Amino acid sequence: MKLLFPLPNGAELNLLDEGPNGMEYICLVCGEFKTPISELLEIYKQETNNFRRQAIADEIRDQAYFFAGQIGSFDEELQQMISWDELGEQMYQCLITFARI
Repeated sequence: MKLLFPLPNGAELNLLDEGPNGMEYICLVCGEFKTPISELLEIYKQETNNFRRQAIADEIRDQAYFFAGQIGSFDEELQQMISWDELGEQMYQCLITFARI
């Protein structure tokens, strides 16, 4: 599955890429998160309890911010265009919007 996210430098990221450069791999291996982002999105879609749904959304946000920091730390051009926090928030909004569809 693909969820393309446009970067300010014109590149695109597939936020659901499971490969070694993808969000799932980086967050699970480097960030030591326990639940893959694709699974969190599915759980978020199915959850009806607003308190549990918010907790899931918080974990999605944490992973988005972590991934943004990892992406930004390797791309100096991107660092000059956008802060890691802003990039993480934009990724989070993209993921949540995708989960609500």
